[in-house]
Amino acid sequence: MIGKILDKLTINEIELHRFKRYRQKTIKTPDGFCLLAGSNNSGKSTFMQAFALWEFCKSVIQLEQGDDALIDENIGKKQGVGVNGEDFLPISIPSLKHLWTNLRVTREKDNKGSKEPDGYTLWIEVKWKNETINQDRHLRFSLSLANERLFIKTTKSNVTASESIPKIAYIPPFAGILNREPYHTKAVRAKLIGQGLSGSVMRNTLLELYQVNQKERERLKGDLERISKLDLSNLRKNDRWEHLLDVMRELFQVELIVHDFNEDYHSSIKAEYWKGRYNEKRTKFIKHPGFNRRDIMVEGSGLLQLLNVLSLSLDPSYQIVFLDEPDAHLHPTLQFALLKELNVLAEKYEKQILFATHSTELIASQSPDKILKFEASKVTLLSEEHQKIGLITGLGSEFSPQLHQLQRNKKVVFVENESDSNTLKMIARTLGTPISNNIVIWPWPGKHVERLQLFNQLKREISGLKGLSIRDRDNQDYNTITNTLIDKNNTGCDKDGLQARTWRYRYIETYLLCPISIASAANIPTGEVIRDARGFGIDLTPFCTQNIIPGLKDFTSKELLTEGENCLTKRYGINKYDVINRMKKENIHIDLVELIQQINSL
Repeated sequence: MIGKILDKLTINEIELHRFKRYRQKTIKTPDGFCLLAGSNNSGKSTFMQAFALWEFCKSVIQLEQGDDALIDENIGKKQGVGVNGEDFLPISIPSLKHLWTNLRVTREKDNKGSKEPDGYTLWIEVKWKNETINQDRHLRFSLSLANERLFIKTTKSNVTASESIPKIAYIPPFAGILNREPYHTKAVRAKLIGQGLSGSVMRNTLLELYQVNQKERERLKGDLERISKLDLSNLRKNDRWEHLLDVMRELFQVELIVHDFNEDYHSSIKAEYWKGRYNEKRTKFIKHPGFNRRDIMVEGSGLLQLLNVLSLSLDPSYQIVFLDEPDAHLHPTLQFALLKELNVLAEKYEKQILFATHSTELIASQSPDKILKFEASKVTLLSEEHQKIGLITGLGSEFSPQLHQLQRNKKVVFVENESDSNTLKMIARTLGTPISNNIVIWPWPGKHVERLQLFNQLKREISGLKGLSIRDRDNQDYNTITNTLIDKNNTGCDKDGLQARTWRYRYIETYLLCPISIASAANIPTGEVIRDARGFGIDLTPFCTQNIIPGLKDFTSKELLTEGENCLTKRYGINKYDVINRMKKENIHIDLVELIQQINSL
C-alpha cells in the first residue's frame, strides 16, 4: 500500500493552473521552517489552500478508487470522482466556481494559443524529493465543474505502488475542539484534517502519540523491573510524546494525561491535564496540592491552539504542515515560544513547517532565509537583511498601529523586548516624568547596527524621524560605555540620527536589585532579601543608585531576580513589576534617570 513506509520526503514546488488568483504559477517550497509573510490579498492563503486542495483530491481518489488510481500506468483508465458542493470542505468558498481563476471553468487558450486538453481545466501538481529514489517525484490532480458538482482525477504521475506520498496538514485559524471526541481510524482522521478540521481530531492525535510512547516503554522495559537510566534518557530526548509533555510543562506548567482507549467499550477519547511545577532538581514534575484533573477543553484558547499545532506538527504521518496565522490570538510571549518550538521541531524531525503571519515582531526575529515573501504575483525567499526590513515596514503600514503613530509623531525608541518597554514606562511615571505617548517604543531584539538598518528604512518612509536605541551591555567591555550611556562602539549610529545607548550594568534587571524595594514587594524584612541573595554569591548590602557597584557590574542578575528556578521573585511569589511598583524616587538608579531624560528630549 502506498505510504506504508515513512521515507524522508521533501516537497520542492507546487504548480498551479487556473487556481484562484494564479492563472499559471510555479512556487518553490522552502525546506525546514519558514514564515509566509505579506499583506492581505498577497497570495499567502491561496498558496496554502492549493496544498490543502491537493491533499483533499488525493484523499478522495484513494478512498473512492484506491491507491492504484495514483499510479502512472492507470492514468486515463478511470473516470473522475464526483464531489458535491456540500461535501467540499478543505477551504471555505462561496461556491465551487470560486476555485477557478476569474470564476471561469470552461476551456481557455494559453499564451501560445493552445487549449486545455479537456474539461478538466484546473490542476495542481506537487513535486517532491524522496531520499530513497534518485528521480524527483510528481503527482497532479485535475478538476472539472459540471452542474455544481466537482470532478477530480489523476492526470500526471510517476508514483509507483511501493513508495510513500507526502501527507499534508493545513491548519486554519483555530476554531476550538469538540466536547466529546470519538475515536477515528487513520483514514477518517486524514480526511478530517484534509478538510481543515484538525481541532476535531486533536485528542486522536494525542492518543496516537501516547500509544506509540507506551509501546516503546514496554519494549525498553522488557523483563526488567524498570527501564534503564540510559534508555529512559534517550526516550525522553527522542520520543515525540515526551517532547510534547516537556513543552507543555515549560510553557503552561501543565501535565497532559491521555487515558487508555479500548474501542470495544469506550465511546470517546479522554484527555485531561493537571497543573504543577518541577522539583528543585528538575527531575520530576509535581502536581499542585489539591488540584483536580480536568478535561483539556476547559483550558484557555492559547493552550489549546498550541496543543493543536504542536501535536499535529509532531505527528510523523505528516511531512509538511501549513499553519494559517496560528499566532493571531496568542499573547506575544506565546507567539515567540511557538515560533521557537516550531523551528526546533522542523529541524529535529526533518519536517517542512510553513507559518503564515502578519506579525512584524515574528518576522523581525527570523533570519531572512526563513521568510517567504508574498507581494502582488511574486513569491520570493528572502536572502538579505534589508529585504526583511522592507517587508516589515510594508506590513507595518497596514497592520501595525505603531507605524501610523510614527508617521504622525516621528519619534522612536528601540528596546529589546516588551518587558523592557514596560519597565521604562513604569519607572518614568515614578520619577514624575512619564514617557510621552507621542514616542513609539518598539521592541526589537537586534543589536544597535541592526536597529540602524530598520531605522534607515523607516526614514525612507518617514522624513524627520528621530530615534534612540537602548540595550543590555551583555558581554561588551564596560569601558566602552560612558556615564551618559553613550556606546563608544556604535557612535556611527548617531550620524544617521539614531542615538545608540547601552546600560552600564550587564542587564537592565541589575538596576532593580534594590533590596528595600524587593522586600517591600514581598512584604518581608530587607535583611531576608540580602541573606537570600548571598545564596547566589552576591551581596546586595552596598546597592547604590549613584554609581556602579563593582560586584554587580558583570553580575548575571536575571538568574537572581527573574529567571532561575530559585530566583527571588519565584521564591517570594511576586514578579519584577511588583518590585518596580514599590520603588521610590530615591531607589531609582541614575542610569535610569539619565535614559528617561534622553528619551523625553527626543
